[in-house]
Amino acid sequence: MASEQLIHLNNAAASLTLPGVYQAIREHMEKEAAMGSTEAMIASAEPLSAIYQDLGKLVGVPERRIAFSGSNTDAWQKTFLALNLQQGDRILVGETEWGGNISVLKYRCDLHGAKLEIIPSTDAGMIDTDALANMLDDKVRMVCVTWVPAINGGINPAYAVAETLANSQAWLFVDAAQSFGQVSLDLSHPRFDVVTVSTRKYLRGPRGIGFAVMSERFLEQVNPCGVDQFSGPFVGNVVNIRDDAKKFEYGESSYMIRLGLANALQVALTTDWQEIQSTIAGLATRLRSGLGAIKGVTVQDTATDLSGIVTFSHDHLSPSHFVKHLAARNINIAAPKQTYAPFWFDAGRPAVNRISPHAFNTSSEVEVALETIEYSTKQKG
Repeated sequence: MASEQLIHLNNAAASLTLPGVYQAIREHMEKEAAMGSTEAMIASAEPLSAIYQDLGKLVGVPERRIAFSGSNTDAWQKTFLALNLQQGDRILVGETEWGGNISVLKYRCDLHGAKLEIIPSTDAGMIDTDALANMLDDKVRMVCVTWVPAINGGINPAYAVAETLANSQAWLFVDAAQSFGQVSLDLSHPRFDVVTVSTRKYLRGPRGIGFAVMSERFLEQVNPCGVDQFSGPFVGNVVNIRDDAKKFEYGESSYMIRLGLANALQVALTTDWQEIQSTIAGLATRLRSGLGAIKGVTVQDTATDLSGIVTFSHDHLSPSHFVKHLAARNINIAAPKQTYAPFWFDAGRPAVNRISPHAFNTSSEVEVALETIEYSTKQKG
C-alpha cells in the first residue's frame, strides 16, 4: 500500500521546479558571491531583458503590457490598489473568488464606502453570466473572476464574462494563478484588463515571482500608487511615469529569481501545451471516476468545463483524515481552508479534499492514490 517516493498530488503549487530553473538561480548566486550583485546583474542583462519578449510570445501580448511582481498576489494587489474607489462603487465577484482577493477587496470597500457583491452561480457553482448581465449598471467599477478556483474542479467562464462586459466600463480582473498553463496560455483578450499569474505552478518556475498582463485601456487610465526611479523617474522637477506596464514595477528585484523564470520560459516556448493539458485532463478524469466508485465518497466537481483540480468529500470522514492517512504513505493531497474561498464555504458547501495532478504524474501514481483513499475510508483516526 505504501509508495516508496513522495507522490505530489497537492495542487499545481507542488509542481516540481524544473532542474534548469534551479541551476540558473544557483549560477547567478555564485556570480553575485564572486563579482558583487550589481556586476552580476550587468553580466546577465541580456537574459534578464529577454524575459519580457519571451513571456509576450507565450501569452500572445506585446511586452509593453507585461509587468513582473513578487507573486500573483503582489501583481493583483498592485493593480487593484491603483484604482481610486468612490462611495457607492460596486465590485462584483464570483462565489469561488480567491480568498486573498476577497480580503483586500472587502478591506478597501469598507474604507471607501464601496460595495462588494456576489454574482449568482450556476448549479455547478460557476459564475452565471446571465445573472451578471442583469447586475451591470454605471456603478459597477470592477468585476473579478478567479478563472480556476482553488476549491472546485470547475472552470469559470472568463471569456464569456469578458464578452458580457463588452458595453460596460467596469474593469475586469482575472486571477489566472491556477488556470495558466493547464487551461489556457492565451491572455490576449482585449477585454481582459488585468490578468495575474503565479509562475511557480504550471510553468514550474521559482517561487517569488508573478506577473500581470494589462489592457491598453487600463494602462492609459490607471497609474500605480507608488513609483521609483525606474517606474517614475524624477526629471526636470516632474515625476515622469512610464506609459507601459513596467510603471507597476520597481527598479529593484531578485535577478536570480528572474533568471530562473527565464529558464522556465525557454522550456515553455518549446513545450507541447496541448499534450500537457490532455495529460492533466486524463489523469483528472481517472481520479473522478475512481473516487466515484469508492463507498462514502462524493466527487464535488459538477461543472460542464472541468480543470485538473479534483475535489471530493466523504459522508463522515473529514478532509484532514485523508490528508493524514495519505501523507503516511508519501502521497501529498490538500484540504482547502475556508479562507481560500470564504463566499463558497459560507454558502454551506461541504469541506473537501483537493487532488491536483500535473503532467509529470503517472497513471500508476493515480491508481496508488485511489487505492490509498479507499483503504483510508476503512480506517479510524
